[in-house]
Amino acid sequence: MNVAHELNHAAPRNSASNPVWMDGLRILLGLFLFIKGILFLEHSSDLFYVFSQSQDFIGMHKASVFTSAVHIIGGLMIAFGFLTRLALLLQIPVVLGALLIVNPQQGINLSNTELWLSGAVMALLLFFMIVGPGRYSVDNKVLRHQK
Repeated sequence: MNVAHELNHAAPRNSASNPVWMDGLRILLGLFLFIKGILFLEHSSDLFYVFSQSQDFIGMHKASVFTSAVHIIGGLMIAFGFLTRLALLLQIPVVLGALLIVNPQQGINLSNTELWLSGAVMALLLFFMIVGPGRYSVDNKVLRHQK
């Protein structure tokens, strides 16, 4: 009976009570995705090579621009903590595509660092979807105070 009473009257926990290291990790994840998006624009010929057998040129160009835009804009949104969960949600299909389509073509082994890096990024995306943006974020500073 006492446990049920405490569960009903527990103080609501929000992401503002997360440790500071989580904010640092979120910011690093956002900056990593931002840089990855810029590098993806520079090396878009690699994407053309991977998909050259199955799609036309216009479709590949759209996929390249879409992927880069999602990484660049979403990475900045994650780094600043602005609509963080939305930005994380938009990153998941792109990283999932990297995990399931692009990186396994190089083989699933320990030397395929891009595959392991994509797996770590996916784990961090899911982690921050659960725990939230943290105390040093636009979501916490601006949007939470409007309620």
